[in-house]
Order: sequence, then structure tokens, then C-alpha cells
Amino acid sequence: MSTRKRHILLSILISTALTYSVSALAGLYGFTEPHPLTQEEKILDMEVAPETILNYRDLMRNNISMLSDYARDFNPNFQIILHEGGDLLSKSLWEYHLEGYERARAQGINTSDPSFLASLKQMGITSPYNPGTRAAAFRKHINAVAYNDLYCTPRKLDKELQETGLSFLAISHCPNLASYGKAAELSVKDKLLFYGFIHPDQAFRHLAKQPIINENARNIFKVDEAENFSLLLEDKGYKSKAEMLEEIRNSNYDILIVNPLFHDKVPFTAEEVNAMKYKKNGARRLILAEQNISEATSGAYYWQDEWEIGKPSWLRRLSFANENGIITEYWHRDWQKIMAEHFKSIIMTNYDGVFMTGVNNYRYFEKLTPLE
Repeated sequence: MSTRKRHILLSILISTALTYSVSALAGLYGFTEPHPLTQEEKILDMEVAPETILNYRDLMRNNISMLSDYARDFNPNFQIILHEGGDLLSKSLWEYHLEGYERARAQGINTSDPSFLASLKQMGITSPYNPGTRAAAFRKHINAVAYNDLYCTPRKLDKELQETGLSFLAISHCPNLASYGKAAELSVKDKLLFYGFIHPDQAFRHLAKQPIINENARNIFKVDEAENFSLLLEDKGYKSKAEMLEEIRNSNYDILIVNPLFHDKVPFTAEEVNAMKYKKNGARRLILAEQNISEATSGAYYWQDEWEIGKPSWLRRLSFANENGIITEYWHRDWQKIMAEHFKSIIMTNYDGVFMTGVNNYRYFEKLTPLE
């Protein structure tokens, strides 16, 4: 066994041995589900598509692109990583179907029978990654995508997607130590950044208890220069900012993703963020702030006492991932103002970039309008 592989497995063994008790897993799409689909939502069926259909994917692309352009006016090297949302990188069949409905209605075709959509297969679709589409233009606004379970499950990256020039990160829940070790080795071979965990109640917290892969002393200024990363989204285990900052400074991760509000309340200062930017070995790293771009959180600084689902109207449904989150109509002007204000505070606090969560919530709205 190579020295690198032995180092990886030894780190995993040490990490697994250091167990500890925590209350709950930090909410991250795909790993928690406090508010799953109801039975009524699961069997939702629409015989005829509504007259007005929004392109929910493009609305999500628009928000992300808007934030990206704003950030890069301040810092051309501002890094943006999406958590999931890979479907936004290509033109989807749902979008082709939407175009089909709009074209048919413009021509006076009866759309009550969706069988007419079968003709879309004859439209000459050769690749969902074709240049000239909104999806292709969107790809220029981001640096990387973090996917759930690229390892420890059969999920694979599309070959064409890998040729887009983007970087990819893997976040995997592995069933046991053996699968974790194999996933770590494969990620090194595939040159993908890997964050894995075995016990969900130990994920996304306490850097000292997580293994580090491909530790190095190089300066890192862009995602594609990094060889490892970690997520520190749940900070309840730290009694103070100082305790958390000390553990961060004593780590050598190339990329570290943090909640910009300590205990979900107190923002880190620019000085504290700058202090996080240096590894224990003295080299520079990237510090990214996590931001959910499609969910409001009850108890957040912007939350108003009278708010609840449906009041205001753009608060639509309880989050699939966060216990206190509510999915918004993320294209609504009022939510965009809140989202942009928080994003601006991240930029002004000197973070190197943003790790965007809540990206996949366009799927919920598409489910409300099944085009098939």
C-alpha cells in the first residue's frame, strides 16, 4: 500500500475513533429531511398544464448569475460553489417540454393531451450542454459544483459535464469504514475534492475530528488549485468564536466552508475572516461562507414576527433540509432583496467566496407543474 493511501486510512481510523455526542445534523440538502413530501404532494397530478408556466431553473440561474456578477465587480477572483444544482448546467428535458408547450399553444395546438411532447425527440437535440443556451452562459458564473454521494453510491458524473472546465467536489455519506477508505482513494485518483462521513451526527462540524486528504503547504487562491476541503456548518459545539477560530487556525484544509453567523446569530468580523485564511503551516487557503439562496429561516435577523407560510405569499413550504427553513418563491423581489443584502455582507466581510445551498429547490416548483 502506498504511503499516501496509508496516510488516508490512518487519518480515517483516528477520526472514527474520536466519537462525540451532538444534537442533530446540520441541515444540508440530501442528508436530512425534517419535512418530507406529504402524501398529497407525492400524488400531485395535473391533467392540463396551467396557462402560465415559469421556467424555475432559469429563475434560479438568474439569481445566481446576478449575485456572481455583483461579487466579481468587487473581487474578480470571488469563488462560487453550488451545492447540488448540477441540472442547471445543462438544458433539461423539462425545459424542452416547457418550450414545446409554449410553441404548441402559440400555434393553437391542444395541449390537454401531453402526447404531443413526443415530437420533441425529433427536434435535433444532440447534447444538453450545447453552447448558445442559457445553461451554457450560466456555467461562466460559477467555479464548482459539490455533489452528494459521487462515492459510496452508484452515482456518476456525466462525461460531458466533466469537460465543461468546472471543478467538482464530492460530499458522501458512506455506510462503513471500508467504503469510506475506498471512496477517499478513488477521489485522489479522480482528482476530485472529497468530504465524507460515516455517522451523520458527526458531519459538518469539529475540524479536529475529520480526516484531511492530500494535505499540502501550497497557497490556494482558487477552487481548482485546492486538493481538499471541509465543511464547518454546525458550530454549536464551540462555546465561543475564539474556540472555533483556534481550531480553524490549527487546521491545514485548502478550502473551508463556514456558517458566516456564529451560532446562527453573530457575524464574523472581517478581521476574524482574515485570520481563518491561513493554514497552520502558514500557507493561504480559501474561506467560503455558506448561504441558502432560496430559503428563509425563522429567527433570522430579517424575520418578522407575523411571518408564516403564506404570509407573505412568497413563503411557500417548509424546507426539506432545514428544520426552521421555509422555501421561498426565490424569484420574488422581496426575497431577492433579503438574499442580496446578506450576500453583500459576505462580500464586505472579505470572504473568498460563497457555498450556495438551497439551489435544488427549483425541483419542488417543477413538481407542482409536471410537464410530461
